[in-house]
Amino acid sequence: MSLTPASAGTGGTRSTRRADGRTARALGFLQVRTVRGAAQTYVHLPDDGAPEPCLLLGLHASGRATLVRRGTAEACGPDDLFVCDGTEPFTLHEAEDFALHLVRIPRRALALTDHQARVLSDRAPFTDGAVAPLLGPLLRELVGALPEYSSRTAHHLAGTVAELVTLLAVENADAGPHDEREDRRSLIRQVRAHVDTNLWDRELTPAGVAAAQHLSIRYLHKLFEGHDSTIGRWIQHRRLTEARRELARPGRNDTTVSAVARRWGFASATHFSRSFRAAYGVSPSDWRDDRTRVSRGRGNADG
Repeated sequence: MSLTPASAGTGGTRSTRRADGRTARALGFLQVRTVRGAAQTYVHLPDDGAPEPCLLLGLHASGRATLVRRGTAEACGPDDLFVCDGTEPFTLHEAEDFALHLVRIPRRALALTDHQARVLSDRAPFTDGAVAPLLGPLLRELVGALPEYSSRTAHHLAGTVAELVTLLAVENADAGPHDEREDRRSLIRQVRAHVDTNLWDRELTPAGVAAAQHLSIRYLHKLFEGHDSTIGRWIQHRRLTEARRELARPGRNDTTVSAVARRWGFASATHFSRSFRAAYGVSPSDWRDDRTRVSRGRGNADG
């Protein structure tokens, strides 16, 4: 996590002299570095020895610059915040003396999808909004007080920074309608796969599904609003579908309704029978017996 002046020397080689910056200091799971320098172009190159993927949060404390990421140039002024992918290079064309605080945040510490992290690292430097005015001053205070915090306090503060960066990502995110729809569809597929895998579990509830998928129960219900259903109804529907399929299999006339009810997560045979009749207009035992007669009839006809 460093900036190197990109001055061209003889033969087009780059200078190895770095901007004036303190050694990176730890704040919990974050690494913080303050860099100061003169008007010049500086380059960040990915560190091949970095232990894990990360985002770099920058607070351009003073001076004016042009930030270039992925071929896009954007103005960066005093107190502006920006986010870069730590595994990719970026360039700062500093127009005057500057001070920059860089914070290395492990990707695992951010509650973001890969798509959200990508969009965040593409966004223009933050100058206003609901989150940036909170995050900028906080970073200034944290950098000024290092290393005075206890280990416990430092980890709590690092968590606060990570949460604010996550909020920065979702605040007025620039994801297009197609991206949002695809994220929503992907989440619904994950939820449905989780439900199918755990239909046998009588404790499978909307709250349990939300916890397993790291979603709020409110957002989980919202996901299913566009499908004319609720997560609770979907669980019930899938249990009934699998139970109905099992009862219809040839040779299942000796399978008890109670056994099928238990196998597919129903609290009791009575609850199962009542739900089955409400859904299909026939009792589970009548459905099983009718399917058995049909199967036998086909067998006799074939004979």
